[in-house]
Amino acid sequence: MEAENKYTRRYESPLPVLSVDIDALSLETKDSISGTFRIKNTGGGVLKGQIFSRCTGLVFEPAEWEGNTQTIKYTWNASAAGIGIGQTLDALYYISSNGGEKEIPVSAKLTKMSITTAEGYTVANIQDFYAYALKHPAQARRMFTDSEFYMLLLATGYPYMEVYESLHKDANRERAMDNFFVLSGLKHRTNLEIQSHQLEFSQKPEVRDMLYGNFLVQKNDGGYVEAPILIKDEAPWLTLSSGKLAASDFNETHAATINFSIDPTQIRKSYAREQVVIGTDAAEDGSNVLEIVYRRVPPLIVRLNRAAYRYEDKGVIEVINNTGKNMQIETFCPESYIRFTARSFVVGAVGEIPFDVKLSAFMSAQLFFRKLPYMKTSIEIKAKIPAQEFKKNLPIIVGEW
Repeated sequence: MEAENKYTRRYESPLPVLSVDIDALSLETKDSISGTFRIKNTGGGVLKGQIFSRCTGLVFEPAEWEGNTQTIKYTWNASAAGIGIGQTLDALYYISSNGGEKEIPVSAKLTKMSITTAEGYTVANIQDFYAYALKHPAQARRMFTDSEFYMLLLATGYPYMEVYESLHKDANRERAMDNFFVLSGLKHRTNLEIQSHQLEFSQKPEVRDMLYGNFLVQKNDGGYVEAPILIKDEAPWLTLSSGKLAASDFNETHAATINFSIDPTQIRKSYAREQVVIGTDAAEDGSNVLEIVYRRVPPLIVRLNRAAYRYEDKGVIEVINNTGKNMQIETFCPESYIRFTARSFVVGAVGEIPFDVKLSAFMSAQLFFRKLPYMKTSIEIKAKIPAQEFKKNLPIIVGEW
């Protein structure tokens, strides 16, 4: 029995499972280059194994390990590889373990030159330069116009040297580098999007004060931006704080704030609408278009609290007075089945005028014989403030529902 237990303990359940955080290794340098990757056990038990290199000059430390997480350092010595400048060595290395095996392809290239920065980065190609520029943009802008970077592009066979020479002369280095990375296929052109696509403003009829607002424009990345801000129909009532967007307008979250003002004295009607476009054309999805709407609210708003009423019912006329003055309101309905408690009411800013729907016995008999499902009429509203009068007509439906 004891022997059987010793035998069965040799097996683990669940078994270890090998996981490696890279699928391939690409190396490019003029001398030697180092890096790391991680090995992990995503199963049970304890993972242990070895690494075998079939790439000349590529060594791993440790080459043998035991544990469920392990960082492996690799170093490729270009001179030990025995290849010529500009040549590429394609090979494999293998990871063998009790949790499975992995075969990792390796592409190693010996370049003519590389640039070592003050921060310890090795720039051997434009991919290295792009990664360096993301972390150290100011230093990368200085490197971009340096003769050593020019020689690096020549040494690595950069195919657009004429365009680079043209960009090299651009005094705006941020713009030049962004165009360089787009041309090289390392990034797409930076896009802009307006965060809110409609803003509405309203004022009471007697108010003519200036209105102020702002909107956010968001970049999709940290790339260079220079774009006009256009008022589509050049409305005189709308003024923008700036006619263009520049890179300096954006904060660390890639957002820029555009301020604007609305002059109501330039709007002759009670409603106005204008579009603001970022860039020279409106995108098909409208992502770079903002619509600004101005409304001058009517002096008087009256509405029924429901669309229809029964023959025995109660209702309310809702009143909104935007004049800023007390308003005297008179109500009238030609039909006797709409009854108000009074003929005249005084409303300040907001009020409600109640009414009853009640048919007489004679009208009820008429409806029974005529078999009318509903009746239509209207309530007439006459409202007055000093030196001004308003009239409204409210259609109303009464029936059996």
